[in-house]
Amino acid sequence: MGNDVKSTAPAFPGREIILYEIRQALGRTAPGGGSCLVVEGAAGTGKSELLRLAGMHGEASGFGLVAGTAVPLDTGAPFSTLRRVLRENLPARDYALLTDRQTFDPLAPVDRIVEYLRRTTRLRPLLVALDDAHLVDDLTADALRNLIDASAALPVLWILARGASRTPGHAQETIDWLIREGAARHRLESLSCEAVAEITAELLGACPDDDVLALVARVNGNPFLLNELLVTSLSDGRICVQDGVAVLIDAEPAPAFRQAVVHHLRGLSHECLRILDAVAVLGPRFSIHEAAGLLGRNPVELLPLIGELIAASVLEDEGPCLSFRHPLVRETLYDRLSEPTRTALHREAAATLWREGRSAPTFLEHLMLGRRGDGDGLTPAAPHQEARFVPPAGQLALAARSTAASTAPPSAPSAPSAPYAPYAELMYRTTLRYSAAQVQGLHGQMVAHARAALRIARDHGDRTNRAHHQLWLAIALTASDEFDQAGEILAERCDPSDHVALPWVRPMWHYHRAQLKLAAGRLDDADEDAVEAVRICERLAAPSLAVGPLALRIRVAVHRNELTEANRHVDHASRVSAAASGAALEELSWVTALLHSAENDRESALDTLSRVYSGVPKRPLLLTREPHAGACLVRTAMSAGDSERATAVAEAARLVATRNPTVTSAVAAAAHAEGVLCNDVDRLRAAVSAYRSGPRPLSLAAATEDLALAENDAGARSTAIGLLDEALARYKNHGARGDALRVRKTLRSLAVRRRTRGRDRDLDPVEGPRARWDQLTPSELRVVRLVAQGLTNREVAEKLFLSPHTVDSHLRHSFTKLGVTSRVELTRQVLTHEEIPPAGSG
Repeated sequence: MGNDVKSTAPAFPGREIILYEIRQALGRTAPGGGSCLVVEGAAGTGKSELLRLAGMHGEASGFGLVAGTAVPLDTGAPFSTLRRVLRENLPARDYALLTDRQTFDPLAPVDRIVEYLRRTTRLRPLLVALDDAHLVDDLTADALRNLIDASAALPVLWILARGASRTPGHAQETIDWLIREGAARHRLESLSCEAVAEITAELLGACPDDDVLALVARVNGNPFLLNELLVTSLSDGRICVQDGVAVLIDAEPAPAFRQAVVHHLRGLSHECLRILDAVAVLGPRFSIHEAAGLLGRNPVELLPLIGELIAASVLEDEGPCLSFRHPLVRETLYDRLSEPTRTALHREAAATLWREGRSAPTFLEHLMLGRRGDGDGLTPAAPHQEARFVPPAGQLALAARSTAASTAPPSAPSAPSAPYAPYAELMYRTTLRYSAAQVQGLHGQMVAHARAALRIARDHGDRTNRAHHQLWLAIALTASDEFDQAGEILAERCDPSDHVALPWVRPMWHYHRAQLKLAAGRLDDADEDAVEAVRICERLAAPSLAVGPLALRIRVAVHRNELTEANRHVDHASRVSAAASGAALEELSWVTALLHSAENDRESALDTLSRVYSGVPKRPLLLTREPHAGACLVRTAMSAGDSERATAVAEAARLVATRNPTVTSAVAAAAHAEGVLCNDVDRLRAAVSAYRSGPRPLSLAAATEDLALAENDAGARSTAIGLLDEALARYKNHGARGDALRVRKTLRSLAVRRRTRGRDRDLDPVEGPRARWDQLTPSELRVVRLVAQGLTNREVAEKLFLSPHTVDSHLRHSFTKLGVTSRVELTRQVLTHEEIPPAGSG
């Protein structure tokens, strides 16, 4: 005990053993001979306080003190931690000598600091304390390894504190190496009940009563949370001292405590914080599968993040379930959620728990918490979410009443008319009703609710909400065949400053403009907008938003018979689809199935569509967005002999038509799906007739093609040939080369040869070289002309003020359209059709 340093520094209840070990280490260091201690603990377990007390013990024992804390920004700046710690602790003269930039090299600071340590420790021993050492930059980590090793013979005690979360990195590897080389390791666990009671009495200056002890027990022995809870409760009057006894007045934590909890979690990754916000709704205990279901993620993807939260002592592993280590943390996270977010999460939690087979009371609790008044019901909280479950018949009268309320006639008011209703409440209810109408295929209500939302946003001067409700109105008008009105909205410039708070509006603006152009048969223009949507998603680091635009690109590529390109888009979409919404995933499944069908892989097409088939006829969301999809889904199911699925799809299409009797495409699509299901000539004629008065030329061509097949089966060969010729011409006019090729094959099977010669052949969009050249868009022409002059892709991008990615995309499309495989062949095509200006000319 002779080396034990006597100290009058304060104690730390519950940390007496580690403080004793530190005093022992100080005692061993003072005579000469360095050592290193590593203190590990989750956030809030008292590492920083322990280092402060160690410094006080050291200074009281005659040690010099060098102390500092690493910060997250240090990891990206070489020697940033080391420089800051030296600057904060050394005289300016010594700091300047150690960091002289004229002779600076990676090893110079280490050598100079070792010299400084030798000089300083001749006068007195030294304590170096570094908090959050796992955040130091790589060069500082290397320097620490060398410094601790080089000072082993000097009276220097190093104390490094690091968090419990073992995120990989060079700093963590360095600390692990130090431990392997002999550094003492101390883990900080939760405080005992006795220690909590002792600290409580000390902080309050009074004996706590049973209610106060019950309150502090909720922190589960976390010193940081304990201190914040007591200090904020005392200052807020929630705990009062009466006659030497601390009495609890209000068990609800003060607002300042909740702010401290959020600050306490700042060291966690953004992804972990997102998970915590969501699972706080599930309650104190939940399974990984429930968390994954709520987040729309694969459970396996969550495992590393769950591991990080367990290591940080935020969550605990309780066998089949996880729980919040500190209930107050969960309560704080839950309370800080906005009401619309919390309501939406409760709805999704109800669906998730129902799928996971949880008890009816648990399911009902979330269902009730997910309601906000009689008009909200089981509707989703955002346009990219949808109702993902239907309670069993008779299970919940509440569900039926709620759904009925959310599908009131369009004439019903879209929002509470009371003048005192808050703007947020008005907007929230209108948003919910729009979403409910979209999910259920009520196009008229979608338009009405979107217009109501725009009026509310305009009346309250809300520029951000006005921008994204304009987008919703355009979506509703497109679904309602009001292409001109939708086009006027989407033709407006998409100003990024309108969407700072809602960045998803920008890529979705391009995406829905692409959908409108695709529906109108403008394949090349649609693809250009979809390319831009994907590009913006990548810049926003929101890859899951790109699933919809990529699905559209797949469909365009299939129409144009660019199957290799389509497969490339499928691979891209698969990589970013983990967090995509159900609607986007359904669309991706459908277009992927179209690709499989084009490749004559019917079995894969059917397997790919399992997600879509499982939702019909009760959830016709895909058919409300893509009317033509109904006939395609029926055809795929019938080709596999699955009449049950085919019938369900036809019923869903008819349901949408019944709900939208004035929307031409909805009525035509229902007749088309039913006609394909029964090979019914009359229904297919009705579909073609309806489509002729609508704005969707590719849907008309597809219905005409199916009618031709039915007429031929009925023995009307000449009628069938005429219809096939009509479909072929329509496909060719819109650049749908893949569809045109399919119709040509059908005509050949009927012993019909449509040969083209001379000028007619040259004008053929499928075969003629002149027509193939004419298929190039103005953007593609500008690119190929510059490439023919010998410019590289990057030079073309600079000259046209485009991104290299966009130039590459235009060039690939041009190669495919012209049937060339090299820049030399492309140049020959340009020479054939145009005169090339000299390189470098304007």
